[in-house]
Amino acid sequence: MTAEFLKAVKKATSVDKINSMIIFGEYGVGKTILAASATEIEDYAPVLIVDIEGSAAGVGRLYPDVDVVEVDSYEKLEALRVSLLKDEHPYKTVIFDTYNVGQNRAEKFFKQKPENINNKFGAWADLKEWSIQFMREMHHAPFLAVFIAHSQTEKDDNTGKLTTTVKISGSAKTDVPAIPDLIGYMEFVPDDDGNPVRVLRVGRSSSIITKNRFGLPDIIGPSGDAQGPTLTDIQREILIAKEGKK
Repeated sequence: MTAEFLKAVKKATSVDKINSMIIFGEYGVGKTILAASATEIEDYAPVLIVDIEGSAAGVGRLYPDVDVVEVDSYEKLEALRVSLLKDEHPYKTVIFDTYNVGQNRAEKFFKQKPENINNKFGAWADLKEWSIQFMREMHHAPFLAVFIAHSQTEKDDNTGKLTTTVKISGSAKTDVPAIPDLIGYMEFVPDDDGNPVRVLRVGRSSSIITKNRFGLPDIIGPSGDAQGPTLTDIQREILIAKEGKK
């Protein structure tokens, strides 16, 4: 008898694509614009921004085809999560902007649960479970999930070393980064003339925590006269890395 699971087996090359990613950084560095550029790629369009923080302003000037839905509460975010996973919709890319603000609203909700009023550990446990489940479900969803997040700097009390990483509340910060395929830090770096240029750091750094499952270069910059990198630039580097492994 042929094993039933063999029907679901596929070649590794067929899953060599981004299922989910986190773009993090300081305010105003172009994180949402980078994510919205997915609309330029046929396999990733149409694009929906789940505007949790109210930070989608300006996207329409560059990418008018991108849709936006405002979600200003935990209850609305949960309803949308369920609908995105269970109901039919056209979107091939869904951007959650921003993840850590969604966590803040979830934390407030869990603290108000009757069983957690006098049990802060219960609220934190609920937040951890929700944070991991949300990220994992979107990672396995039939669309590209892009999570925008703020950054935070942590100091090692023993060495004094400063490390910049994704801002994630509670103990979920040790589990959530293991889920997405790519974690990139958006920042400004000077070009040859000293002018600031937006880049996405996805590789080695002694002070910034990133993640890269595709063998991409450490830094992905803009192509042509663009003001910053786009999903097209990232996709191009994935293809280059794949060809280089052959």
